[in-house]
Amino acid sequence: MASVQQLQLAIRTLVSERQALRELGAGSDELEKNRLRLVRLQWRLAQALIELHLHTDPAISLRLAA
Repeated sequence: MASVQQLQLAIRTLVSERQALRELGAGSDELEKNRLRLVRLQWRLAQALIELHLHTDPAISLRLAA
């Protein structure tokens, strides 16, 4: 699994790419591909953060188990 920092960097890169695509007048297909890649990375980041905090904060684990 990619680290939180790696995922954050990848997301920043895709956001920059999206801004460039918009500035260049990219078509909807290109923007949609970029959007879907962003969504997948954001989901992976959320999962990585959950995993990180589940293993470092026992109180969170207990609340989720209840």
